[in-house]
Amino acid sequence: MFRQIFILLIGLFFIFDCFGEVPRFETKFESLNGEYSIQLHNKKWILTNRKGGFKYCIKDKGFTSMTVLVSDNGQNVVVIDDCMRDRNIGENTALWIFKKGKLLKSYKLSELLNDTCNISRTFEGIMWTYEDYGFTDKESHFSFSTYELSEFIFDLTTGKIVQIKKPEGYDSNCLIVFGEFRKGDENRATMKILKYISGKTQENNKITFNTERYGAGLWRLLLMIKNGVDITPDKYRGNLFLNSCLIE
Repeated sequence: MFRQIFILLIGLFFIFDCFGEVPRFETKFESLNGEYSIQLHNKKWILTNRKGGFKYCIKDKGFTSMTVLVSDNGQNVVVIDDCMRDRNIGENTALWIFKKGKLLKSYKLSELLNDTCNISRTFEGIMWTYEDYGFTDKESHFSFSTYELSEFIFDLTTGKIVQIKKPEGYDSNCLIVFGEFRKGDENRATMKILKYISGKTQENNKITFNTERYGAGLWRLLLMIKNGVDITPDKYRGNLFLNSCLIE
């Protein structure tokens, strides 16, 4: 009986592992308002309106494994390789911005991250954004955040970066670090830093700080710490797990 259970568990492991290795494959995406959709046909992405009227097309560059976003007015398409495969990732194109089918601008991952180690490697691929993608300012801009807590804002008429923002409260006294800490009933804890994203190197790669946001236990998180206090924005809290180029 024990042997049968052991064989079953091993089989399930390989099944889940195989599923984990299967890349995403999407051939159709829609705007949030449902007025426009873009679909893959013969290596081209065809954008049509709700009635099926043709608007324009975009040449495919492996976008089926990526996230494709269509603006509500149908004029802009943004493609993000938010779960890229593990191969020379710094030189991989990570973002394409189109207007009426014309490529305005594309960006390599190394142009969007200060350090391409600030990623999470998963069975699906390499994650590097918070998936907080959005068209803003009446669809004149597009924004998203990276695992470095940098929010990028793009002009959708040119495709250029118009602003890169850090969270409110960030300054030269801040640390953005990923690490492990054990917390008791008190608010004070000491983190063993495993990865620096921003800020000065700490003695013995440790920092003691106050936080009111976590219960007793062992935690492995990314935090923004200023003057010994955890000021991580709720948007980013608990949503990131770095596992590349860690300090051990």
